[in-house]
Amino acid sequence: MRLTILSLTLKYKTRKTIVTNPTTEKQWRITATIDTALCIGDSGAGETGADKSTVKTSDGQLYIPASTLKGIWRHACEVIARSHPHFVCNSPRAENMCPRPEEELEKENTEAMQNNHCIICQIFGSPSSESRIFISDLTLDKDLGAETTAIRSGVTINRSRRVAEDQRLYFTETSHPNAKFEFSGDVTIGKDITDEQIKLLSAGLKYIHAIGSGKTRGLGWISITKENITPETQSIEPEASVGAISESQPTPEDFTELSIKVTLESPILTGGRKPSGQAVEAVNYIRGGLIRGAVANTLLADLKNREPDGDFEQLFLGDNAGIFRNCTPGTKILPATAVGCKDVSGFLADGKHGIFDTLLERIVSEKANWMYQPNCPKCSGRVESQSGFYTAAKASYKERHLNTRLLTRVAINRQRKVAEDELLYHLTAIDPVFVKREEVNSEDKIKSEKVILHGSARIPSGLAEKVAQTLREKVKRLGGGSSRGLGKVCIAVDKQQPSDTLSKRIKVFNEGLQAVWQAYTDLPNTEIDPFEGTYFCVNLQSDAVLTTEDGWQRNMVLIAPMLQEMAGGTTDVTLVRSFASYDYVGGWNAAWGLPKETDLVTKMGSVFVFHTHDFDTWLPKLQTFENIGIGNRRDEGFGQILICDPFHLQTRGKIKSKNKEESE
Repeated sequence: MRLTILSLTLKYKTRKTIVTNPTTEKQWRITATIDTALCIGDSGAGETGADKSTVKTSDGQLYIPASTLKGIWRHACEVIARSHPHFVCNSPRAENMCPRPEEELEKENTEAMQNNHCIICQIFGSPSSESRIFISDLTLDKDLGAETTAIRSGVTINRSRRVAEDQRLYFTETSHPNAKFEFSGDVTIGKDITDEQIKLLSAGLKYIHAIGSGKTRGLGWISITKENITPETQSIEPEASVGAISESQPTPEDFTELSIKVTLESPILTGGRKPSGQAVEAVNYIRGGLIRGAVANTLLADLKNREPDGDFEQLFLGDNAGIFRNCTPGTKILPATAVGCKDVSGFLADGKHGIFDTLLERIVSEKANWMYQPNCPKCSGRVESQSGFYTAAKASYKERHLNTRLLTRVAINRQRKVAEDELLYHLTAIDPVFVKREEVNSEDKIKSEKVILHGSARIPSGLAEKVAQTLREKVKRLGGGSSRGLGKVCIAVDKQQPSDTLSKRIKVFNEGLQAVWQAYTDLPNTEIDPFEGTYFCVNLQSDAVLTTEDGWQRNMVLIAPMLQEMAGGTTDVTLVRSFASYDYVGGWNAAWGLPKETDLVTKMGSVFVFHTHDFDTWLPKLQTFENIGIGNRRDEGFGQILICDPFHLQTRGKIKSKNKEESE
């Protein structure tokens, strides 16, 4: 293959900035045709056993990561910009990138700079500014089956003997050579990009002739074409939402409950702890703060919303601000009192030994001074605590979990065109698909389905329709790395249907507790006080930031005085039992450009059991707690609770009865 050197001539207007499309975003459809074999290194050896495997999706399909395309595209634009000449910062190290001190720019051509950012950082972003282009992963246009890769062998040559070097044989996984695979994806260009920058981006695409590893050895040679996507030809995401939201029927407190369904279109970074400087963990759900921030950023783009007493202030800064709850793979959280078989843990609907709750029997056994030690209702083996998300399924429950992917990224040295030293890092992202292996006609087939997360929001009724429309039509990316193909989502919003009443749940909970109480009372040599009053439990459906009565000291246990203070000094209540664990959570405040304070949080799934003799007084207070949550940072989804989770009625006896029915 001959490398054709293209002569690229661009005419820049450096004295005047012209915005090409101030009101709408542009979209390009990028198509990359592989002329030779392709190898983009993965973070592991893979299933083939090759020394270097190429990246694939969870269902085994080849793709070109957006981060790879963005990196080589940026490098191409840097080469072209320096030839004009333009001042271009020295990426990829953050300390050498924009913004640069003004004294360093006196001798440079800085006419095209904005806020001390070179033309490259204006387009692709820098550590202190966001990118103006958003690139999606390039995927195969059609499913070509599992046989899309080949193994290529190589060996190092001994320079002295001119023969193969000992122990230097290696294998590389590549795409099939000369198969002319076509990968395509979308590029979204921001509203405030200029004509000059558009020309530079177009020239940069023409400059790219190879991608991935082994370019000097004939791998990764590509041909890239682009086309503008107009509103008439643009592909539309599947409509997952249903009708408009009526604002004529507000809740008694003038709020509307919205149901949010997030479909993942690409891996998403949800944020988590950073155990080292080169690795970032991920939580297995989307925090409400992510959705809240995306809505706020979209509303601030419209200057009308920034006015005093405008929609932004009412939704985020008012006394009755909106609450955005977490989006999770299941509708509910397993309580801390749930246990399952240590050997075959899982729900009966998943073909496991079953998960049951121990709260009722723990309360009564402690009242009776009995030691409670449950075992598996099917195999009588040991049990251990269970956690996670679940959903209802045909008179039973099914566990819902998410798969994560480890994404390895590395910066490229601009001079040597190899990996930059000490800039290798790892990201943990939620995988956008579930992959299942099913046996059909004695053959294993891979079945994949998109991941859908469910959440909700409590919005002032006057803004409910606007928030719903913003989520549906304008919020297309969540989390970090959105300009590198991560966090692409499709959001559906509907008015949330009312659930069962709180009074009914508390009544059923007490009936179940009273039945267990009576069973222990009937046992010989058992002394237990008679059942009286009303019991209720507080189940955390999200992490909670709790403070003691003084208002500043963090606490991981919801004690009775704290609950009374939240309720405005309501009548006495007693904490009977608590099952809680703690964690730490931080975050980033985009408005301030600073990290948030690290808070001690009580983890989701924690359970607190209370007893009162004045249930009628507490009932409306508990309903308010369910609506708005408890503790601090509730508008970000923290402190959401459920009173008397029905899962507590799934006792060991019920699971044992179901196992007996199945065996018969």
